[in-house]
Amino acid sequence: MRARSLIVLTVLSATALALGIACGGGGFDSQSKVAGVRMFGVRVDKPYANPGETVTLDVLATDARRVKPRPMTIYWIPIVCVNPREDLYYLCFIPGQTPDGEPIDGGTRLVPPFPLDAGADADGGIAGGRTITSIPTGIDLGPFLPQGPTFSFRMPDDIVQPRVGSPPYGLAIVFNIACAGQVRFVQREGNAPQQVPIQCTDEEGEPLSPDDYVIGINRVYSYEGRTNTNPVVENVTLDGKPVDLKEGITIDHCVAKRRADCKAVKIDVKVSDASWEPNPGGGAAANQHEQIWATYYSDIGDLKDEARLLFDSQKGRVSESDVEFRAPYAATEGTLWTVVHDNRAGAVFVVVPLHVK
Repeated sequence: MRARSLIVLTVLSATALALGIACGGGGFDSQSKVAGVRMFGVRVDKPYANPGETVTLDVLATDARRVKPRPMTIYWIPIVCVNPREDLYYLCFIPGQTPDGEPIDGGTRLVPPFPLDAGADADGGIAGGRTITSIPTGIDLGPFLPQGPTFSFRMPDDIVQPRVGSPPYGLAIVFNIACAGQVRFVQREGNAPQQVPIQCTDEEGEPLSPDDYVIGINRVYSYEGRTNTNPVVENVTLDGKPVDLKEGITIDHCVAKRRADCKAVKIDVKVSDASWEPNPGGGAAANQHEQIWATYYSDIGDLKDEARLLFDSQKGRVSESDVEFRAPYAATEGTLWTVVHDNRAGAVFVVVPLHVK
């Protein structure tokens, strides 16, 4: 029974991976406005992992739909896509591997998140690289998939590979989907490699709207002799004063007639100096360090900027890194989500309650 389930999961990994660029949250509103199912980012406990290490991913997501006929669930595709050709995520669903699990002509390799028990893939589950035809259409795949905000896997021992024009490195890709419905497999039509073969549907199998789901790619790198840690947030400030993250931010609602005349408050996130790590792969410039920036999201009010630079790769801390926020016209409750990134796959989350009186 376990081997058969692994066949299902192997094929899921090989097809859902067309999910590439995060989908969902349609429309032309600013990306900082949150009104549906959203995944803001994934924090990896080891952004640069060594071969053989266990890596844990933690996703920051929310369901900001006003009407919620079905709950949102985070599902993970429980197969790791290893070193796709040219690092192209959509090649993850075209394995191109031998019955022994070895890539053909540099083809993508799919591996389970942890080594299998002896004989678990005796009928060709993982190693056999079953095709997408092994998965039946029209059934809810949720029971087969890991659920929840976290997922762990073991970085393959041979993840680091020679690269043309760059130092050796390895890339592992894990895919997830936040879906307020059922996850179903659909047959690809034609030869379009980027077609999404998994849908978020209602109970009858009808596709749900982009506000009901979002799909994400999560990349974890491995380099010889290189490590990276996630940024460390020291505090969040409101107009220059520290904020109690449990109490959140309390501001008055807007009373101006024109939106542009609403009073703006300045919110900033302060990151430790130690977070600005040297970046040995950053180029030929002397004293090259990481670039660190923050992205902001809110389900109420308006943010002037979606992202702000915190540390320049050469000049260091940016003096003016705050973002302007304007409250809505009525008293309400909301949330501000902030993701602090570095340019070596590091990330940290800050969630702040917003109280508008």
